[in-house]
Amino acid sequence: MNTVAVTKFRDLGAVIKAVRESRGIRQDDLAQDLAISRQYLQELEKGRPNLYITRLFRSLNTLGITITISYTLSDKTDDHV
Repeated sequence: MNTVAVTKFRDLGAVIKAVRESRGIRQDDLAQDLAISRQYLQELEKGRPNLYITRLFRSLNTLGITITISYTLSDKTDDHV
C-alpha cells in the first residue's frame, strides 16, 4: 500500500492517474462512470486547478490541514488495449 501526503491538488491528480492506469481503466470509461467529461478528468489528472479545488486547498492550507491518501496499485502485468 502506498501513502502520500496531499498538500496541493497536483499530488491528488497524480494519484488518481496512477491508480486508474494501474487498473487498466481508460479515461473515457472512468469519466463516463463519474458522469464528468473526459477533458475534465484530464485536467484533474494533470493537476490543473479549477476554482473549487483552488478554494478547497487554500482553505486546507490556511487551517494547517494535511490530507494523507493510501492507495494500492494493481499488480496486473497484462496489457490492456
